[in-house]
Amino acid sequence: MIFRHHKLMMAAAILLLSHIGGIPVAAKPSASATIPTLAASGKTSVAANPGRAYLFPDSSQKPLTPDNLANVDARILELARNEILARHGNVFTRADLKAYFGSKTWYHPDSAHNGELTDVEKKNIQLIQKYEQFNRENKLYQEWDVDSHVLGYPDNKDTYRRLQAAVDLNGDGKEENIRLAFNKHGEVGDEWTLNVNNLKLEVGISKMYATTYFTIVDADTSDSYFEIAFENYGPDADRSTTYYYYDGARLLPMGTLDGLTANSDSMNGHGHVTASKLIYDFQSRFILMDYLLNSNHVWKEVPNDYYPMEPPTPWTAKLRFPIYSGSRSQQILRWIKPGEKVYFLGGDGKEIGKVRTQDGTIGWIRVKDDKLSGTNRYLDDCLDGRLLYG
Repeated sequence: MIFRHHKLMMAAAILLLSHIGGIPVAAKPSASATIPTLAASGKTSVAANPGRAYLFPDSSQKPLTPDNLANVDARILELARNEILARHGNVFTRADLKAYFGSKTWYHPDSAHNGELTDVEKKNIQLIQKYEQFNRENKLYQEWDVDSHVLGYPDNKDTYRRLQAAVDLNGDGKEENIRLAFNKHGEVGDEWTLNVNNLKLEVGISKMYATTYFTIVDADTSDSYFEIAFENYGPDADRSTTYYYYDGARLLPMGTLDGLTANSDSMNGHGHVTASKLIYDFQSRFILMDYLLNSNHVWKEVPNDYYPMEPPTPWTAKLRFPIYSGSRSQQILRWIKPGEKVYFLGGDGKEIGKVRTQDGTIGWIRVKDDKLSGTNRYLDDCLDGRLLYG
């Protein structure tokens, strides 16, 4: 296995804070209603616009700054760079850019535009490209050779991020003053305060990174919101990302997802995220779990019927057991003999698994109460070579 040892040996680093504003980061989206919502005194909620007009309204006239760009995800940066071109009527051939800018009332394609830009626009594009390069260097990669769904960032590639940002979070055309301030050290995590304008929210952040940070993402480019995300490392590659959004009056929780998802590798910009989640069925393994934004702007897990194991794990039979012709079938396809090797291909994440024998036969196995069907024996007594971690 390829381990980043210093990350896997440290304990999970999320503090469960009992005061108002504390975030139980380990909670799943379904439990998000229990996370306190922070509202500014005397303010009422501001309804979301059908979509923001501009990402950076003044980028054609005013220089952008690191506070505008350093904590922003790659998708927002790319759209912001092309927004400068779109103001001049640049004709886009890429389908996603064509659709995005085609939805803006101010965009008027002009095939006659020669690409000429002002000095301010040129400098803004150069600064955006600088942070786009940082994001490319910080791209997720496969971290373990025995499980391709274990994803992480390269070491020491997040130092460009800042503890403050100036970004319009709710699409009203006004920049929010966003700051992250240190409170105190904890045993396995640190307490910080997220400040958005006059709102303050206590958060727990992992010690796994030398540089503490937040990321601003756009979960759905068709609505007016940007979201604030905190990515955290835990033991044995157990990671999580906690999300909030700002509606002009409140910081609202969206839930916590497994995996590191505050990036355009995981998030498609249309209300969908794919996250690396640790489960245990026939062995410890990570699966790619889908989440969708619901009508309340909260992440909702979308279960699948089958999760592949990539690459397949080689097991050796310790005793005789059957493989079946179908996932629910009682028809025995053949019996696996002691010492025979089979490859675990995946399953439903609960009780059904798919295997391939050395001669290429594909069949199904089942487990109930940790006992392998057809044997009434625990998995530890039946199979060698299973991955066990977490």
